[in-house]
Amino acid sequence: MMASAQRTAQTVVVILLTAMAVLVAAYLIYRLSTVIEWLILSIFLAVALEPAVSVLCKRGVRRRPAILIVFLLVFIIIALVVALALPSLVQQFRSIISVLHKPGGLTEQVQRLATPIGLSGLVQTFRGQIDSLPGQLASAIGPLTRVTANTVSAVAATGTVIVLTFFLLNDGERLVTGFVGLLPQRIQPRMRRVLDQSARAVSGYITGNLAISAIAGAGAFVGMTLLGVPYALALAVLLAICDLIPLVGGTLGAIPPILAAFGISPLKALVLLVYIIVYQQFENHVLNPLVYGRSVHLPGLVVFLAVLVGGVLMGILGALIAIPVAEIIRLVAIELRGGHPERTFQAAVPRTTVNVKAV
Repeated sequence: MMASAQRTAQTVVVILLTAMAVLVAAYLIYRLSTVIEWLILSIFLAVALEPAVSVLCKRGVRRRPAILIVFLLVFIIIALVVALALPSLVQQFRSIISVLHKPGGLTEQVQRLATPIGLSGLVQTFRGQIDSLPGQLASAIGPLTRVTANTVSAVAATGTVIVLTFFLLNDGERLVTGFVGLLPQRIQPRMRRVLDQSARAVSGYITGNLAISAIAGAGAFVGMTLLGVPYALALAVLLAICDLIPLVGGTLGAIPPILAAFGISPLKALVLLVYIIVYQQFENHVLNPLVYGRSVHLPGLVVFLAVLVGGVLMGILGALIAIPVAEIIRLVAIELRGGHPERTFQAAVPRTTVNVKAV
């Protein structure tokens, strides 16, 4: 009887200690959520940049200089894009802001959109609410001190991510080797295989996503320029950024250009709409399989659920990384079953490589 009571007491203690450990871990994750997000983003960036660093290392460049060269090339590319696009973007955004700040400026623009479809009376009904929108937007942005604090935080976060990415690129292989070395000998080859396949999937997805979004933005810019749509560059950049978001990004990014074209001519808006629909079909059925065919092998339902869960947990960042994370989970699950990831999955679910940006 006493032995049974002692075992019961030990079980209760173990349960309490386990519950406390879980609560402490959850609290630490909550408190360190920002740092965890920075670390996740750094890991993905390091994996995406690793192929370029490896190419330089194979050509005889030492690893640290190779990392610095890759960073410098990335910064040069970003600087060139900013230098080419920023003046026009600033001018176009100033034009938009000047229109919004004019008395009745926003209402006039809405009126131009509504008149061809017979909704001018509705615009007049809500004229007061429409005129108050610019002021409400200004107040929503917040005071200068808050904007300044957010800017400083963004700069600090960017610097932290860059530093973390550098260290992960420099020491990542040793960290991975050390981690794998801590595991039992019998599962080390399988873990190494999963890590290598996961790195290829992440790298392929990130570079492909950037390339396809750049193509979408460039195509939209050319189309809007030919149609004479105002603020073409700003709208094209917005579309390219939105297109980074899986499933819905391209559709959301296409709404402002179509509205801008509709303000000029319903016919031009229709032409732009047709172009965007045709391009999205080309992207979904040609570009996506070509770019993602070797890096992502997920059914559409899994992609949708992954993006939904990622967005709920981590916002836009979660939606952006949801697909490669789901692919990594797939690789791990199939490896645990003892099968070859690509062969096993394709045999079980034939032709399920998904158009990850399809709507």
